[in-house]
Amino acid sequence: MRKLFSVLAAAAFALSIVAGGCAKEKAPSPSEPAKKEAAGKEKKAAPKVGVKLFPGTIEALDAAAGTLTLKGPKGAMGFQAHGKVKEQLDGLKIGDKVIVKHVDEIALSIVKPRTRKNALDRKEKEGAVKELGPVPQAE
Repeated sequence: MRKLFSVLAAAAFALSIVAGGCAKEKAPSPSEPAKKEAAGKEKKAAPKVGVKLFPGTIEALDAAAGTLTLKGPKGAMGFQAHGKVKEQLDGLKIGDKVIVKHVDEIALSIVKPRTRKNALDRKEKEGAVKELGPVPQAE
């Protein structure tokens, strides 16, 4: 009985020392919580606007009213254009493939996607494409 009591007392003593040491290590310094709260407030202060891209084919177009309906991979979606974006509707027609940068249903910009043919045509108009002769072969 004495042996059992002394073993239990020694175990309790060792456990109290270990638990006291662990408790001191986990306590944060008083300056750390203030820094975490300040950092959390800065992140919440400026929410980002949800600007998205929607690629698709023009199904309906009313340049005078500034409305545009596209059929894309996510289904059909209608957009409203204002100001300078309304001017981008002038060169478009039904069936054209375009990419609309938008927030909800408000179009921020409307552009035709670049293709190799469009890029070459543009360079030829600018005079940037030069005719190259045959490539010399090494013997």
